[in-house]
Amino acid sequence: MSSRLRASTAIAVLVTTASLLTAGSASHAATWGPCHAIGDKGPQMARPTSPPPPAPVLFAKDFHPPMDCEFGFPLGGWGGIRRGYPLKHDPVIFVHGNHSDAVDWYGVADQFMRVGYTGQELWAISYNGLGGQVDGSPVVCPCPPSPRAIAYMSRPDVAPYVAEGGPYAADDVNVPDLYAFTKALLAYTGAGHVQMVGHSLGVTVIRKTLFDHPWLYRRVSAVVSIAGGNHGTSLCRGMQTTLYSCNEVTPGSGWLKQLNSHGEAPGPTKWMSIYNGHDSLDPFFDKTPTYDDLNSPHLAGAVNLTYPDAYHSDLRVRPDIVAKYLAFLQRASKTRSG
Repeated sequence: MSSRLRASTAIAVLVTTASLLTAGSASHAATWGPCHAIGDKGPQMARPTSPPPPAPVLFAKDFHPPMDCEFGFPLGGWGGIRRGYPLKHDPVIFVHGNHSDAVDWYGVADQFMRVGYTGQELWAISYNGLGGQVDGSPVVCPCPPSPRAIAYMSRPDVAPYVAEGGPYAADDVNVPDLYAFTKALLAYTGAGHVQMVGHSLGVTVIRKTLFDHPWLYRRVSAVVSIAGGNHGTSLCRGMQTTLYSCNEVTPGSGWLKQLNSHGEAPGPTKWMSIYNGHDSLDPFFDKTPTYDDLNSPHLAGAVNLTYPDAYHSDLRVRPDIVAKYLAFLQRASKTRSG
């Protein structure tokens, strides 16, 4: 299959899965939250027309997540042990990409826990309601899902939607969720700093959150950007006025120019960007005779690592890649064990 055909097929899948979940959630009793109107600023194709089902809330019992600003239900996700539990590392917030939710990160968290991280230090947010692992599954890497991910996707409130994926998401409408979650996590853990790891759309959600709230650069010790549309995604070329969120992340958009206007890796936060950079196996960053988006995820001033023959989601979960960004986070952590 050609890279252009893969990209076109991916767009069709994104729109179809969004429509499927929207239809499946029509009977879900929920109201829009105060941030819903933010989504009116961009193109509307594939934007959910009714709130999706909420993602499971699997945090520590004494952690009370903020409300999802767009959808009006508690933010889903997982993480935590109990208030006051000691920290050996800066807590890490994992931020998923489009059509998924916090389930994406169980396998990564398992790898972190093998080197001494605790549940108090590992957190994942579901910022767009219930998703699944449709867009989060590896393709090339023989990486079996975590037993915790299998249990999650077998839940009766999750299983009916696993094959469909979550609704289409945008950046600005989800920035208030990550911001509120970060403040709640800092207060709950008592940590002086947190770290963030984002995949795909989650990268630009992270970057825009810090851009809009620059005091966070002093409290987020490190950010890992994995296959992020830092200079746009090929899938949005020609779709910037029609497909939801493409007004934000089409190459050359005013939104991205503003995001990158104060530097692509502002300090004192430490930055790492991980992406393919060599071939069109990742359809979100393609190369044709008329454009070359292969290095769109590059961040000037960051540690940039490229991995040929790695698919979009493999970059997030492949053990050798996880080991690279885990070591980076450990070096940048302000909290030290022992």
